[in-house]
Amino acid sequence: MFPDIYTQQTATGPVEYHTWGLMLMLAFLVATLVAYFRTAKVGINPDFLVPLLVVSILTAIAGSRLMHFLMAEPELFLGNPLVFFDLSQGGMAVQGGVILAVLAGMGFARWRGVPAIKLADVIAPSIALGQSIGRIGCFAAGCCHGVACPVPVAGSVSGGLFPGGQVVLTDGFPFVALVFTEGVGVGSIHGLPTYPTQLWESLSTFLLFLFLSWMWKRRRRFDGQILGAYLLLYPVIRSTIELFRGDEIRGTGWLGFLSTGQLVSIPMVLAGLGLLLWGWRHGLAPETPFEAPADDDLAYDS
Repeated sequence: MFPDIYTQQTATGPVEYHTWGLMLMLAFLVATLVAYFRTAKVGINPDFLVPLLVVSILTAIAGSRLMHFLMAEPELFLGNPLVFFDLSQGGMAVQGGVILAVLAGMGFARWRGVPAIKLADVIAPSIALGQSIGRIGCFAAGCCHGVACPVPVAGSVSGGLFPGGQVVLTDGFPFVALVFTEGVGVGSIHGLPTYPTQLWESLSTFLLFLFLSWMWKRRRRFDGQILGAYLLLYPVIRSTIELFRGDEIRGTGWLGFLSTGQLVSIPMVLAGLGLLLWGWRHGLAPETPFEAPADDDLAYDS
């Protein structure tokens, strides 16, 4: 809809500053700020989030790129592995970034003497918030769109606000759809109303953020509960929205009928269920005290 936030003219040609990249940075910033103000409430020094953020950003980008190439474009990656480092080619699979960043973050926390599962409960709602903001970037770029809607357009909501298309009303479900203009953005369906899957996921993950935040504040019974709930609920959201996705490069046909997102959702749900069942029977209560390592000033608040 608006893929470039700003274009700078230089001696070597125009330099485009993509809206998607801006929203990605904003997602990390806002998610980190929310987690920052919550870590002290469980006795963890908020300053620990600074090195953790570096680890999370690097591993999130690496995991999302790796999953995309291995699951959606393996030929491109195997033909030229260096394309992994060229962010102008290929894409990013959100679930791959989340999985690797969570594993790396928990490993880093454990190495620094921070209770990883307690920290994960603090950060899980922020992950959902970051995904919500990030999907606005997908809306701006025109990627991750839905298939064409078999319903007539009733009128435009956005008018000429967006250079890359319009937000329109339809006579029936989904009631609000997106029409992308050819040559602007990276979408593959142009001139037809498509299901607004980016906006659906943005709204759904924002509601997930609110629910997990409420659970973290009001209904926490054991460490690992919030992470387990995220791993259980987000795949349900993602797999449902995938039924309406229509972008070409996302990996489809796994087991004959599953997309990449739906396939990866299966182990995520199993991990979430396992964590919740384990925590219900063996997990520590959130208020269980712990001792800070004497040699790490960043680990805990004193």
